[in-house]
Order: sequence, then C-alpha cells, then structure tokens
Amino acid sequence: MPASIPSYYPAGWDRERILNATVNEINDLTKEQREVFREGLRADLGQQGFDEFFDEMFRREQEESGLLGNSIKTIKEPPFMEVLRICEDRGIRWDQWGFVVFKSPEIVDAEQWMACKKRFSEIINDSIDPYRGYAGLDDCVRKMKFQWVEDVKDAGGGIGSISRAYSSTSLLPGLNHSLCLYITPSSMDSILNSPSPSSCKRKYRTRIPFVVAVSKDVSRQDYSTTYGDIERASWRGFFNVAVETLLESLFPIVADDSMSPFEIGGCVAGDDVWCDYTRWGVHKAGIGYWDSRTGQAGSGL
Repeated sequence: MPASIPSYYPAGWDRERILNATVNEINDLTKEQREVFREGLRADLGQQGFDEFFDEMFRREQEESGLLGNSIKTIKEPPFMEVLRICEDRGIRWDQWGFVVFKSPEIVDAEQWMACKKRFSEIINDSIDPYRGYAGLDDCVRKMKFQWVEDVKDAGGGIGSISRAYSSTSLLPGLNHSLCLYITPSSMDSILNSPSPSSCKRKYRTRIPFVVAVSKDVSRQDYSTTYGDIERASWRGFFNVAVETLLESLFPIVADDSMSPFEIGGCVAGDDVWCDYTRWGVHKAGIGYWDSRTGQAGSGL
C-alpha cells in the first residue's frame, strides 16, 4: 500500500474510492473493516474532519442521484398531506393537525427549554423542506400544530401519569391520537446536542434527536400483530421516536390509526429510536442505522 494511504483504509481502497463508493461496495466490506476505518479516520482527522469527510460523501451521493445542481426533481406528495387527503375523502376534515407535546417536570432550566423548542421547530421545518413547492403545502403547514403542555399539573412526570394526562385532555380531532409526545431531560439533550439532521443522512449519524412517544393507554398490549418477534416484546407503553421523521413517518400512521402504539414501537428497546416502519426503521443507540432483517448496522461506514 502506498505510504500516502493511511493503514486504516481497507486494502486496495483510497480516499476517492471511499467517497465515491456505492451502497453495495460499502456492504462488501466486513464489519471489522468499517469499524477500523471509522476509528482510524476519527483519530487521524479529529471529529470535525471526520464529520466533514462524511458530509462530502453525502454530497457526492446527492450529486450522483441528481439532487444537486440544475437537475429537475419531481416533488412527491408529502406523506402527511396524503393521509390528510385520504381522511378528507372519508369525510374527515381537520382544521388543525399535529401532536400534543408534554414537557417533563424535571426540566427546570427555562433558557434550555426555550432553546429546545426552537431547535425542535427547526428540525420539523427542515423535514418539510424536501416538499417545498408541492401544491397546497403552505396551506397544509399553516394548519399544523404542536400543542405544548408545559405544566403537567398533577402528573408526576412518569409515563403512566403523562398517559393519563393526555387521555383526560380535551383535544381537537387532528391532535387526538393513540399517542402523544413527551420531552424528557434525555430527549431534550438529544435535540440540543445531536448532529443536525440536515448535516448528513441518518445512516451516517450515531446520535439523532428524539422525543418519547407515549401511548394513550400504556396498559394495552395488542398482540394480534404479525411483525416478527414483536409479539414477545416487553411493552413499556412508550418508545423513542426521531423528531426528523415525526411528520413523514409517524403522523401518517397515527392519523390513519392503521397501527396501534404497540405495533409501531413495541420492538424498540432501551435507548433505541423508532424512525419508520421499514427495514431500516430502528436507529440503534450509539450504532446508527439498523437492518431489522439481518441484525446488522446499515450501509453507511
């Protein structure tokens, strides 16, 4: 291997080959090769250089797929607009739609809390950006509402108390779902200190901003599902969910009531984060993208 190529690179690979690699080429590397490369790159370039390397990899992927430059891209209907349209076709029209978000009583720093809400809104707005220009989007977004409950009153902050508080709250139909959102100190920390979702693809990030999704009825367990080992999962009544996929992935499910909270997040354990219902839908804490079929990390290095 030429001296100019660091030893942590896979044999026969150099910087340009890594940056321009396809998903299949990355998957051909062993788990050990990917781990050695990541650790070596971080030690060699530092965290900023490490992040910049994968930012460049992400940029080249976008360029190759035609998402950069002057390429014409067809804007698809946002999933949240699609489910609202379907509801309207069924005679259900919501003047406001979104989620109820509870604040943990453990969060007492007002300045941090305001920063958390601001960052939360930025992430939500960024998640809408790919759909900008779609007909009717602006009107739809104007009806979007996150109803903040910052004083849980008699609720002690436990999952059960938040569930009861949500169940007993009088809500508009577009906010009355099978689950609500809850920001705990750990989720606030993730929102404030995780890399920006717009910085690079989720598969390149080991930590992502999340909130806690709490079932309206934490005691209910719907075991009729056929989603693999979920039937043997220990249902906690809640699961972590990525802020960046709230509108695109979670809202369409709860708005259509097509899956129960257990069916959505019953397989999410510990500090893992639910992102969507696909093969890559669970983000493993400290690891990243996770393939539910193979039990291995995703295609990113």
